[in-house]
Amino acid sequence: MNTLNFEVVNQVGWIRLSRPEKHNPFDAELRADLMTVLEQVRQDPEIRVLVLTGTPGAFCAGGNLHVLHEHLDAGPHYWQQRIKTGLRFIQDMLNLGRPVIAAVDGPAMGAGFALALCADMVVATPRARFCMAYLRLGLVPDLGALYLLPRAVGIQRAKELMFSTRDIDAEEARQLGLVMEVHESEALEERVRQIAESLTHAAPTALALTKAALNASLDADQQTLFTLEASSQAAAFAAPEPRVAIEAMLAKKAPPFRGFPKAKP
Repeated sequence: MNTLNFEVVNQVGWIRLSRPEKHNPFDAELRADLMTVLEQVRQDPEIRVLVLTGTPGAFCAGGNLHVLHEHLDAGPHYWQQRIKTGLRFIQDMLNLGRPVIAAVDGPAMGAGFALALCADMVVATPRARFCMAYLRLGLVPDLGALYLLPRAVGIQRAKELMFSTRDIDAEEARQLGLVMEVHESEALEERVRQIAESLTHAAPTALALTKAALNASLDADQQTLFTLEASSQAAAFAAPEPRVAIEAMLAKKAPPFRGFPKAKP
């Protein structure tokens, strides 16, 4: 694939965007390559966690301005279909039954910011910055940003970030809850590897069910969530993992999953 490299190491799939000379733009070619990788991940139960990262100093610069310029006169139908195709990819990312971690070392602009929002956890470096840059181009935020950002930071802050198109640095992003941890660039990949490989020991059925329920939690009423909780727990008990974990603990043995390793100060 021309836009990214993909490898699996210790049950962790690593997607590395690979066009640093263009700051890893999000275009139709990247979207197609990402969808190919997601299908591969879905079909391989041995891939337990997915990491999405860019290149040193660059995550994703958003839309390719040259491509956008070429299609300025394409008409509403073209743009509507293009955005719908992008949203199908976003749904695939959000509904992937594996944890997704974004490792951001550099700018995540526009669609790049939206791409990071698709991850379950974001780990960044001080070089990271995030910007809802769409209104600078006279465009509406897309790639799911209108749905994802208000759920991450609240409606008022989402409006401020989208209306102002200002950059936010990694520390402010952490304070807003957009970033889970901030580490120096040379320590980023090792920390993400620690988190990802620890999650490969978590019960895959329960993890997928928990992710799906949390994704639904902000859009469902109380009774719907309670019903989902009951059906999800029934499905979890039907899997083999609870027996293994409970019997280990009764035998005074450590359970398979004990959380993330502590980050170094």
